[in-house]
Amino acid sequence: MKSASTDKERRGRPTNGVRVKGVENLLVRFARCCNPVPGDEIIGYITRGRGVSVHRADCTNIPSPECSDEGNRVIEVEWADNVEANYNVEIEITGHDRNGLLNEVLQVVSESKTIISTVSGRSDKNKVAMIHMTILIRNIDHLHSVVEKIKRVKDVYSVQRIMQT
Repeated sequence: MKSASTDKERRGRPTNGVRVKGVENLLVRFARCCNPVPGDEIIGYITRGRGVSVHRADCTNIPSPECSDEGNRVIEVEWADNVEANYNVEIEITGHDRNGLLNEVLQVVSESKTIISTVSGRSDKNKVAMIHMTILIRNIDHLHSVVEKIKRVKDVYSVQRIMQT
């Protein structure tokens, strides 16, 4: 019988579905500021002591190559083939505040077989509802599909992917 630690050692460090070009066995983790998902263009950043942090290529937290010290820590990464995992994506939905809006949005997400990690909502004095939701997404196509379904809910004005700053 194999021990769990032997199995883990054989597999190496977790890659989370990302390959660091030219380097093996590096710890890879996703940046929480931009939450990349398969299909997004990505870039790696070599952290101090925590492996490679993977960001969306358009993330404002990646230093530009002109920054002499920090720019040298940017590394090329790519999505591995056939990634089968779920990734956290934060979205914000705005719409006209009415009875049942949140329920309808949750129903649409549920019917698309998408897991909801967190949800919160509020409305302002102008009857504008804002729903903040974290959902588990397989890839960019899955995300686009869920967003389009939410946009079809009556009284929804917009659905946006959130990037933390």
